[in-house]
Amino acid sequence: MTYPFGAIKTDLEKAFRLPDAPPLEQPQKQDAAELSESERSTVLFEHPGV
Repeated sequence: MTYPFGAIKTDLEKAFRLPDAPPLEQPQKQDAAELSESERSTVLFEHPGV
């Protein structure tokens, strides 16, 4: 398989590699999202079973 611009596969893998994720030592807590009244109305309208 040929790659554009004469690149080899390892060069492309290095160029587009995602950064390493930090190790999860503790479960991260997520705060509940605060919705405005308008946003809440929209959600309830679009998803009536929520």
